[in-house]
Amino acid sequence: MDLTAWLLQRISVRPLLVSTVGGTAARLAAEQRVRRRGWRPALNPAEANLLIVAGPQDPAMEPFLEAVWRVVPEPRSRADIADPAEADAKLTEAEQQLRSGVLPPDADLDRHEAARSQHPPADNHGMHGHEMHHGGDAEPGMGHGGHDMSKHGHQAHDSDDGGHQGHDMGHSEHQSHDMGHSGHHGHDMGGMSMPGGIPMADRADDRDGLKLDRLTVPLGPVLPAWPAGLLVRTTLQGDVIQEAEVEAVRGHPHGMEPFWDTLPLESTRIAARRLDSCARLLSVAGWEDAAVAACRLRDDLLAGRDVGGQLARWARRVRRSRTLRWSLSGLGRLDRGALAGDTADRLYRWLDEATGTAPATVEDPDEILALLPDLLAGAELAAARLIVAGLDPDLERTRVTHA
Repeated sequence: MDLTAWLLQRISVRPLLVSTVGGTAARLAAEQRVRRRGWRPALNPAEANLLIVAGPQDPAMEPFLEAVWRVVPEPRSRADIADPAEADAKLTEAEQQLRSGVLPPDADLDRHEAARSQHPPADNHGMHGHEMHHGGDAEPGMGHGGHDMSKHGHQAHDSDDGGHQGHDMGHSEHQSHDMGHSGHHGHDMGGMSMPGGIPMADRADDRDGLKLDRLTVPLGPVLPAWPAGLLVRTTLQGDVIQEAEVEAVRGHPHGMEPFWDTLPLESTRIAARRLDSCARLLSVAGWEDAAVAACRLRDDLLAGRDVGGQLARWARRVRRSRTLRWSLSGLGRLDRGALAGDTADRLYRWLDEATGTAPATVEDPDEILALLPDLLAGAELAAARLIVAGLDPDLERTRVTHA
C-alpha cells in the first residue's frame, strides 16, 4: 500500500448535506446516518469532501449543485439520495469511492475547465453566510457573525438534562465566520475587472452618506441549515444588506405532498416539525450541541419513541440560555399574525409547541417569502441567516415562485 492509499483509508469524511424541494424525508434519513457514522458535517464546500444531495432530482437546482461541486476539493465524492431507504447504501458507496481515490467521471473535465477559465462562474454556489466553528457543548459564542458577545459575560448554562453536559464553557472564544464573499455576481462593469477575474464593485451612498462598494451576494440555495430551494440575492454595502430579492428554486412538484403532512399523528407531526426548525436555528446560531440533541429527539419521535421527559429538559435548557436570547432578540421583528415577535420569540413559541404547552400555529410559506425582502433590508449578512432560520419557510408548501 502506497502512502496515498494509506492516507485515503484514514481520511476524515466531511459531508456537506443539502436538500432539494421535496427531499425532507431523504434529508432526515441522511442526517441520521451521518450522525451514526460519526462524520462531522462541513459548513462550506472548501472543507467538504463528500457532497450529499437529499431529495428528488431537480433541474432547477442542478446548476447550483454543479457550481458547488466544482469547488469541493479533491479527493471528493457525491451521494444523491432520493429515497430515504437508500441512504445507508448510497453513503457507503460514496465513502468507498472517496477512500479509493478514484475520481468521479467529471472530475478531470472540471479541473481542465477551471484551468482554462479566467473568470469564476457567475452566481457561484450560493454558499455565502457565516462559517461557524462549533465547540462541543459550548453555547453560541457568536450569534450573528461579527458581533462581540462578550458584553453578556458569556453566562454558563445550568442544565438539568442528564443526557447532555452542562455548559460551563465560558462560551469559549468567538467563533470565526467565513464571510469571504466569493463569487460576487451580477455586476455590469463594462468589461472592467480586477486581477484574477474578480469584478469591480459598484459604488453608492450608504445610509450615512458614505460611498461604499455595492456587491451582489447570493444566500442559498445550496447551504447547510437552509430552507430547501430558497435563493436570496442580497445587495451588500459592507456587511449590511441594502436590498434582497427572494426566489424559490424548484421544478414543478405536481402531486407532491409536503412531508410533514404525511405523518398520521398530529402531536408527533407538530413536535417533530418544530424540533427540526429549532435544530436549524440553533445550528446557525452556533450552538451545535443543542442542535444535535434536537435532531435526535426529532428522530426518536418519528420512530415512535416516548421522549416527553427528555424533550422537556432540552426545551428548558434552550430557554434558559441568556446568550442565545441576546443573539436572537430584535432580529426579524414582525407585529402581527402567527409570526409576531422577533426571532427569539418565534424560537420560544416553537419550544412551547414542541412540548405541547401551546397550541400549534400554522405559517404560510408564501407570506414568509413575501416578507423576507423587507425583513432582511438593513440586516447584517450573518444576522440574515438567523432571520431566515427563525422563519424556516417550507417551500414544499408554497404555491407560487417569488422573484
